[in-house]
Amino acid sequence: MGFNVNPIRRIVLQTFKLSYMKSNRIILILIFFGVGYLLYYKDKAGPIGSFWKTVTGVFESKGPKSEEKNPYKAPEPDTEATATKADEKYDDVATATNKKSEEKEDSKQEKEDDSSIFDKIKDKVFNTDTQEESSDNGEIPDFAFPAIRKGDEIIKHKNYTLRYEEDYEVPAWVVHKLRGEYTRGTASRGDNQFMPDRKVKDNSALSGDYSSTGYDRGHMVPAGDFKCCQELMTETFYMSNIAPQVPDFNRGIWENIESRIRGWSVRDEELFIVTGPVLRKGLPTIGRYNNVAVPEFFYKLVLFYQPKSGKKPRMIAFLLPNESLVGKRMNSFVVSVDEVEKATGLDFFAKLPADIQTKLEANSSWSDWTKIQ
Repeated sequence: MGFNVNPIRRIVLQTFKLSYMKSNRIILILIFFGVGYLLYYKDKAGPIGSFWKTVTGVFESKGPKSEEKNPYKAPEPDTEATATKADEKYDDVATATNKKSEEKEDSKQEKEDDSSIFDKIKDKVFNTDTQEESSDNGEIPDFAFPAIRKGDEIIKHKNYTLRYEEDYEVPAWVVHKLRGEYTRGTASRGDNQFMPDRKVKDNSALSGDYSSTGYDRGHMVPAGDFKCCQELMTETFYMSNIAPQVPDFNRGIWENIESRIRGWSVRDEELFIVTGPVLRKGLPTIGRYNNVAVPEFFYKLVLFYQPKSGKKPRMIAFLLPNESLVGKRMNSFVVSVDEVEKATGLDFFAKLPADIQTKLEANSSWSDWTKIQ
């Protein structure tokens, strides 16, 4: 009687088939999670984002529609704006900006004319217009400023004030008040262009100085802090409020810190913020028209001080290298204000009461700011 191998063969084949199907399921699950991971991180700074841009760049056409929108890249100046004389180049850039502004105003007027009287009445009565107007006059109290010396070039705008450094073509510091109400509204940065600041005595840097350099036009006072009012947001695009930042830094941890501070302002109602680069002689420079220093470090200081509220004052400082810090936690860059003063040579919050200034500047506590107040 011969040995029947058919049942054994059938069992082996069935086992192999089950294993094969199981392996396929595992592979499909891994592919599913892999695609999800890629889609989640494709727009974030880091190796995944860089890989995604490289892959998609291969399949995209080179036409104008395929250019990636970069919120930190303004339209380049006209070819006419290549004069070397300061007045000429400012006139060229200002003219290009003014033409666009006039076109926008005409378009806006047409849209207003098209709207019905009923719509206008409805907006007024039911307050359907979501654009908020701040009830605050934007004045910054003296205690929020660093010490100002004779000869310092101080530039004042509606809701921020800065000290401009002509030798570096960037601000030494920028002070602004941030109220929670400023962070809410419909103001958009979409149509804004980076503008030369005509208030600067010998002219500020130009947007074109940053073109094709590999650096972002990094805001010191963030545009996102003024969603309440289009005018205030637009003012943050003056080149006197800008310094060269590494893209991954500007769009990564720096933006995250700005967002966290906005959250604090909603909770605390009102904060005072000082931001700037650490400047020293011998920094590398960029620029087509001006020599713009590229800082190695940036700082941001935040003060909560409301004496009339009876709440305990707080202060925190961040000091970060101008480099890609992907994966780094913002609280690892918390330092004392005294340390920032040592790095910059500046005297911050100089008109705070001496005892409060000394105490707050000696320490920065991350937990004091992150715990529920």
